[in-house]
Amino acid sequence: MDGKWGVKTKDAIVTVEKDAKGNLAWILQAALYLEGFNPGSLDSIFGKGTESALYKFQKDKKMTADKKAGKATITELFAA
Repeated sequence: MDGKWGVKTKDAIVTVEKDAKGNLAWILQAALYLEGFNPGSLDSIFGKGTESALYKFQKDKKMTADKKAGKATITELFAA
């Protein structure tokens, strides 16, 4: 590992969507919060607040606003 955003990182991305629980949901919440899109409580549960913040982020970035954190959204959050 070199700590850089590259092909292997992109290939390892999984889609995170509503009702997801655990570390990936928490990381998504934290990243949205740091980008200025408040998901509410950083509780590791992808609920209404996270979904709303994700939707606003996607619209702001002129992405497909599907309320799912897939490859394009994760890349925009972390590699930009």
